[in-house]
Amino acid sequence: MTIVASGVMTLVDLNDAKQLMAYIGSSQQRQVIYNPNGGSYTPNYTTSNNVLTPQLFIAGKNTDIAAQAKSIKWFYQTNSSGAFTEITASDTNYTLGSTAPKTLTIKGNVLASANSITYMCEIIYTDTDTGYDVTTKAEYEIIKVTNGTNGQDAVRAIVWTPDGNITRNANGSVTATVDVYKGSSVVAGTAFKWYIQDPTATTSSGGDADGGAGWRLLNSTTNYGITGYTTKTITVPASAVQSVESFKCVVTYNNVKYNDVCTIIDVSDPIVVTIVGTNTFKNGQGSTTLTAKLFQAGAEIDTAGTAYAYKWSIYDSNNVKNSSFSKTGKTITASSSDINGRGNIVCDLDRS
Repeated sequence: MTIVASGVMTLVDLNDAKQLMAYIGSSQQRQVIYNPNGGSYTPNYTTSNNVLTPQLFIAGKNTDIAAQAKSIKWFYQTNSSGAFTEITASDTNYTLGSTAPKTLTIKGNVLASANSITYMCEIIYTDTDTGYDVTTKAEYEIIKVTNGTNGQDAVRAIVWTPDGNITRNANGSVTATVDVYKGSSVVAGTAFKWYIQDPTATTSSGGDADGGAGWRLLNSTTNYGITGYTTKTITVPASAVQSVESFKCVVTYNNVKYNDVCTIIDVSDPIVVTIVGTNTFKNGQGSTTLTAKLFQAGAEIDTAGTAYAYKWSIYDSNNVKNSSFSKTGKTITASSSDINGRGNIVCDLDRS
């Protein structure tokens, strides 16, 4: 079985901090096309800056609280390897925002000597209920795609989301668009077909040969409220996104078909596991009854405890698992003998 969510409780803490989710929005697509015939970049970050904006949400809520962060730091990693380097000040490649939410503007062609760069945003937020500082991180990768050196040997389709790829709490919508590049120039496609990922779709049932198996063709009868599926840009309502959905576009240019994929995320769907019960013992005696409560989009779910399999574990202060403790169910009892001084009790959630 696959773990879909986990909850953790420290048995000596009296309060649990909020669960936070961080994302990075961008003003440009994450693929940069480099044309060695003339050394041009598309998009050219020196004239079309890519502004990265941190976004921070409390699980189950749709208010971006990044502006309330205690601190925001930016780091980068070259070619997806090695240590991250902090960006501490503005320079020729970056402008570091001075006020919250602290944006990072990429204003140089930073991929000149790299194939990819991963940016990490570290956000520290002070929980207003507990006074504790909570740290969360998000990553965003930009990739260089290099055309061939023999002429202008190369056509590519890129699907991207101009306004970000996140819907919140089943509200709003996201647009996805496809751009076709010949060399470093944008050219016009002549036909567009859009698909939503669906493992049950086949080329003869729900899909077609252009999309391939696992992709359901969007049309007048199957569209989930998505519009524009015969044009270069679709509008995807939040109701069409169940946690994470991928979309493919097959576009025709010069009688040849090209395709690419993008992913859209609904931040309202993650399941938050909250462990309820007394979390202290006295003098090594007694027991406590603990219940795992599940929340999704701000509402409690699975109150009967039948939709998921609940698996409990205990780890000591050195993060060593107590091999003799193994319990299942929505509600369990833990005794003082299960804890050596202090420890964390974890509830992992599997689909039943």
